Amino acid sequence: MNVKMNVMDLQTDIKWILNELKDVKDPTLIEAFKNMLKYRREAIKSAYQISDDHKEILDQRLADHKANPKSGRSWNDIKSDLQAKHGI
Repeated sequence: MNVKMNVMDLQTDIKWILNELKDVKDPTLIEAFKNMLKYRREAIKSAYQISDDHKEILDQRLADHKANPKSGRSWNDIKSDLQAKHGI
C-alpha cells in the first residue's frame, strides 16, 4: 500500500510540475531546470558504464557460453550450494 501511495503521489507531483511549467516565462528558471535534467541524464548514463577491460571479460564469457552452453550451472544448483555452505 505504501509503495502504491508513493507512485500515486509521484504521478500527482509530475502533473503539478508539468502544469506549472506551462506558465513559466523566466529564462533563468528554465535554464536551471534544463541543467538539472541534463545532469540527471548524465548521472544515469555514467552509472551504467563499464570499463573496456570489463567489456572484454564479458565478451569472452559470452563467447565461452555460446561455444558450450551446457557448461554452466543452474541457479537452483548454485542456490542449494550456498544454502548448504553458508546457510543463506
